[in-house]
Amino acid sequence: MTARNDDLAGFERRVRAVLEQDAAGASGRVRSRLTQARHVALAGARARREKPSGRLLWPRAWLPATVTAAAALAAVWLLRPYRTAQPPAPGIVTAQDVQLLTDRDGLALVEGGNGEFYEWAVAQARSTPASAAGKAGPGKHGG
Repeated sequence: MTARNDDLAGFERRVRAVLEQDAAGASGRVRSRLTQARHVALAGARARREKPSGRLLWPRAWLPATVTAAAALAAVWLLRPYRTAQPPAPGIVTAQDVQLLTDRDGLALVEGGNGEFYEWAVAQARSTPASAAGKAGPGKHGG
């Protein structure tokens, strides 16, 4: 690393010497115009650094706001109250009710049978959890 730094220092000294030699050979008028141009360029660069440009914000400035908004959205979504589907209130007709009433095969079974199976099924549904739905009906195990 030291050899490289020495090379850079030597290069800088040579460039400085050449530039000083050229500047000494330039007329006063040329030096004045170069100095004025340098001051205008520096003032423009300073103004661009101090005041924002016409853009809203540079992209990295949006990152904290985006992360904050995403965290807030996730918190609201995760902390919202968990709601389960509730059965409709009595007297309200649902699409499932209409489907059952318009099913011709089901209507024929109800009209043609004596209703024992349906009474047993309703009693089973009310008294046991859904996992016991696979148990046999009254016809197979006497009931």
